[in-house]
Amino acid sequence: MPKEEALVIGLDIGGSKTLAGLVTRSGEIKRYKPVATAPSPVAILSSARSLCESLIGSTDAPVPGIGIGSAGIIDTEEGSVIFANENLPGWTGTRLAELEIGGGLPITVENDARALAYGEAIMGAGVDYDSLLCVTVGTGIGGALIMDGELWHGANYSAGEIGYLVVDWLGDRPLILDQYASGPAIERAYQAATGRAARLPLTKIAQLAQAGDATATEAIVAKARRLGVILAGCATSLNPAALVVGGGVPQIGALWWDALEAGFRDSLPPPVAATPLLPARLGANAVLLGAAMLAWKMVDA
Repeated sequence: MPKEEALVIGLDIGGSKTLAGLVTRSGEIKRYKPVATAPSPVAILSSARSLCESLIGSTDAPVPGIGIGSAGIIDTEEGSVIFANENLPGWTGTRLAELEIGGGLPITVENDARALAYGEAIMGAGVDYDSLLCVTVGTGIGGALIMDGELWHGANYSAGEIGYLVVDWLGDRPLILDQYASGPAIERAYQAATGRAARLPLTKIAQLAQAGDATATEAIVAKARRLGVILAGCATSLNPAALVVGGGVPQIGALWWDALEAGFRDSLPPPVAATPLLPARLGANAVLLGAAMLAWKMVDA
């Protein structure tokens, strides 16, 4: 009987969901398990370990390593979370590389936006470009830079973190992009416009917009367009060959994407007017796949 092809585990730990999958060297997901992200760091680690152990137990194929894409600023040398915002309370200081999985399999850890960027650069929307700004729009907003085909981390692992850009002020308090144009920001905008006591989830707001609800449409369009304007500024200052945008929010449909692109195109100065703005090609599994490709890179090193 021929030996089964080796598989690595890609693990995506985000603010609202955690995904794990067994992935081939060519990027095919053989098995896949999603769960809601647990409410505390200890519970998140327990859930991640259970997902991975379940996947390992489901296959006879060798599993030589694990790649993790996590929310937060990640020290990739130590495999630990340097800083995480309120989207994952208490996550700062978590040492993901010390997870004991599969009897001590080697683990590589990366920020989720950078994992997405790596996957998109080698097998997704960015394959034809040697430099990219990749942006993830979901529970929060993340960013990553690819330079000469490789991830660029910066001096302190925060290169590309556009979610921390200050875009407005609330009195004396700065309002950052992460709070201004993420999925929850659209939910808050709709809640404020309607006076509802509770926030509706973004998927429901998108359904209302598709059904012709003008307030839902305005909440989505306004936030997407303003994000596009801000991304035009990033494209001008960083001057990558292309921008790739992924995450959960773009998946709500063309209304959001068209408004994003309109804001982006209307705000680019002539020297960078032709900069491509591309939807991430790897879809909802982009972080998982990018993390898996980083695991393969680690295994092959």
